[in-house]
This record gives sequence, structure tokens and C-alpha cells, in this order.
Amino acid sequence: MLQLPKTFSFSQSSLQSFDSCARRFWLAYVQQLPWPAVEAAPVQDYEELMRLGSIFHQLIERAEIGIDQQLADTGASATQLPPPLSEWFDAYQQYRPADLPSDFIEVEKMLSIPFGINDGFDGAEYRLAAKYDLITASSDENNRTVMIVDWKTTRKRTDPATLSQRLQTMVYPYVLVEASAKLPFGPIEPEQVEMLYWFTAAPVQPVRFRYDSAQHDKNRAKLEQLLAQILGGEEEADFPKVVDTEINRRRFCNYCVYRSRCDRGQYAGDVDTLDEPEELFVVDSNTALEFTLDDIEEIAF
Repeated sequence: MLQLPKTFSFSQSSLQSFDSCARRFWLAYVQQLPWPAVEAAPVQDYEELMRLGSIFHQLIERAEIGIDQQLADTGASATQLPPPLSEWFDAYQQYRPADLPSDFIEVEKMLSIPFGINDGFDGAEYRLAAKYDLITASSDENNRTVMIVDWKTTRKRTDPATLSQRLQTMVYPYVLVEASAKLPFGPIEPEQVEMLYWFTAAPVQPVRFRYDSAQHDKNRAKLEQLLAQILGGEEEADFPKVVDTEINRRRFCNYCVYRSRCDRGQYAGDVDTLDEPEELFVVDSNTALEFTLDDIEEIAF
């Protein structure tokens, strides 16, 4: 049975890594290898893309909690933002979904739940964590609505069918329902939850997913299956590389920091052809882990 650090906490990112290419998971989370290559080129463009996305999320966080919009490093007001931040923030101000409940608002909320305890995985005390851009809920206990909102700064709107298969779409509502008993508005039922992806590239076309008990049970089965597959491995051979096809190289390998180690090319993918952040494989290089229990607001059960 695979032995991970006891402080290890799974996330949608680490599970997506395993689901996309099991070897990635082995190298990053088991071996905890340092990056041998950059994710995308030119490096400066890639870093700028990441920086702008981070600043945008900070602006939205401040807006949602009612703080006057400022760039922390420059003190510039939101009206003085450079493009594309100015366009993105204008789009948020004009097209923030009008139907979001407002009685309870949680911004940049981190939640975690037990994952694998007493489920046949030799008592592994792991957790499943999720960090939410925005959670809003109504106060009506008889007709409660809870919305998960994820702000996306991708260059185009992701196809809903693709999003429906992403681990994020499974993990976020699942963790929220399971953790809700300790939240100000909880506990909640799956039927009360909706997840919304909002795109700067298509602010009037958010992608919505209604949640229900059947989907919750399906997600639980999928997540437990992934965990069993991960913990069932013991050595590198148990974590095979994604099949070497032109499509897989274009989707995964070109933007993977381990591509040279896997003989999948020496050069990074072009950031100008990068539409989806999920094509990049990024993890906390300081710890080689997604989260540790010290970073997470734990939910006791």
C-alpha cells in the first residue's frame, strides 16, 4: 500500500493530476521531485498570465467583502487598473451573476473533510480539501440556495461538457455538502447546491451545474475509486505515463514539468496556445504537496 505523509491532503488538483497522468502524481506527490523544466514558454508570458490571474482574484475577494478596490503592491484604484485587469474587473462589475444569494458570503474559503478513514484503506487518515473563490447562501431554511462561484481568467470559455468531467466540478460540491454542518448556513442537502464557472472571456455566459443526491453518490464512488487506485500502488510501475499520442502530448505533456524525464519532449508548450489552466501542471514547489493540515481550516466530524 502506498505511504503518503500523514499531513497529506488530497485536492481536486492532485486527483486531476492522477486522473490525467498517474506518473505525474508519482513524481510530484510521492517522489516530491523538483521541477526539471518550465511549464510553458515564453517564461515571462507564462509568469505574467499567472500574476494577472492572482491579482484579479485578489480584486474580486476585496469586492465581495466590501473593501475598497486596490492593488496591494501599487495602491492604484480599480479604475486605474491596466489592461486586461481593467476589462476583467469592469466585466465583473457589470455582469456579476445577479441571482447569487447574499445572506451568507464566504470568500477564499478552505474546507477539508475526512478522506479514506475506515473505508477499507487500512485506516489511512487522509483528507480531501477544496479552496473556494466564493460561496454564497440564502438564509431561508425552507428554501435554501447555496452557490459555489469560481472565477476563470482563461482566454476562452471552457466547453460545459469538458467542465462536467473535471475533478473540480466533482470535488467542490461534494466537499461543501459533507463539510456544511460546521458552516454558518449548514447543514445543506445536495439539491440546494449549484456550481457556477464565471469567465472573464464570456462574462454573460457562465457555466452552471445543478447538484443533487444522485450526483453526490456518484461523486463519492468516483472519488473513492481514485483513492483506492492511488493507495493501491507501491512503486513507479504502478503509476504509468499517459498514453503517448499526439493529442495527449498537446494536452498534457507539452505543459508538464516532467516531460523531459518521461521522454515526451524537451521544449515547453507555447503559452499563446494555452486556453485552459488545467493543461498546466502546477503544484506548490516548496512542499511538493497541494495542502497540509496546517494550512487548512479543518471541519471536525
